Amino acid sequence: MTGLSDRERRLVAILILVAVIAVAWLAVLSPIIAGFEARAAERERLALVQASNQRLIDNIARLRRQAEAQKADSDRFHIIAPTPEAAAEALKERVAALVSAGGGEVRALADVEAGEGRIELRIEARLPEGQIAGLLERLQNAAPLMIVTALTIAAPGAEPAAPTSQSRQLDVRIDVAASHSPA
Repeated sequence: MTGLSDRERRLVAILILVAVIAVAWLAVLSPIIAGFEARAAERERLALVQASNQRLIDNIARLRRQAEAQKADSDRFHIIAPTPEAAAEALKERVAALVSAGGGEVRALADVEAGEGRIELRIEARLPEGQIAGLLERLQNAAPLMIVTALTIAAPGAEPAAPTSQSRQLDVRIDVAASHSPA
């Protein structure tokens, strides 16, 4: 066998140099560059988190004022009572007062089964004929806000030839729902 010529030696040397550079790149430089890229991405993510946190900190006073306003206004939306039974009794008193304010007479008040945080009542009353709209308006505008879920109106003993000089009495059944919040 003959030895390698100068040209072949240079070519082998260049190939060995390329192999050494490739190994150095894969073994040393590539992980270092990947580490720099990973840390740059983490810095970018942390900068976004910091900007978001700074916006929250800047809004704390406004959010606190909103929370206090909502807490002060909660009795407008909820019946505040320690138990659902106490809340149901408070709602019964309020509804009975609203019916009486229109010249009506409460015949029966009954609890209706409701979900967690809600109270439902069934009211049976006798009202003068012209007071139904007034009662519904009072229910709508009363605090806490109530929802009328059902309304039934009956005219007992209604005769077409009855004199209209005296106001007819109507039997009304209203189902009302309200929200309850513990004290």
